[in-house]
Amino acid sequence: MPTARQIRPPQQERSRHAWDRVLEAGTWILENEGRDALTITGVCERARVTPMAIYRRVDGLAGLFWAIYDRGMKAVVATYEQELARAAAFAPDSPARVAQVVTAVAETFERHAPFLHQIVNYSTTDPALSQRGSDESLVLVERVAHLLQGDDSTAAWDVARMLHQECVFRAMYGDRWLSREPELFGQFVERLRLMAFSRLRVSR
Repeated sequence: MPTARQIRPPQQERSRHAWDRVLEAGTWILENEGRDALTITGVCERARVTPMAIYRRVDGLAGLFWAIYDRGMKAVVATYEQELARAAAFAPDSPARVAQVVTAVAETFERHAPFLHQIVNYSTTDPALSQRGSDESLVLVERVAHLLQGDDSTAAWDVARMLHQECVFRAMYGDRWLSREPELFGQFVERLRLMAFSRLRVSR
């Protein structure tokens, strides 16, 4: 499976700037026009580079997609860690920590919704992407479970998986998923908090 290690990194500053433009252009096309619109020609036009600027770094369109994926997921994980660090500042098993963990997961998905919407939906037809997403998601779920009540808590694992699954479905289908009216982000977070408090038996 292609990974960031297979990207041939640019050495010169000018080449680095060009590669950054390529990734930014590819990300924009993916988020705004979808996976099927992601082409070498389209990225080159938007990034103002020649195809050679891409082929020097990756092996064609598939390699470019994985480079865009790696870049996007690094940003997602960075947000996740930043938000979860805030939760870790509260006392273990406290309502404040549980509430902040819920916010951390939901906020991460909300902030990166355009990217995650495309990735999650495309993964339903791409086994390699689905497997990689599953593996990386498990790492994040483990981190959440540990912050909630420790690695050995079944309730914490249930809540961590519930949070991730709820956010994945919201990313896939939007704020009307299983709802007659749009569920505002604040309402979504509050519903997840109530579910987490109940399963963890934590009083507000």
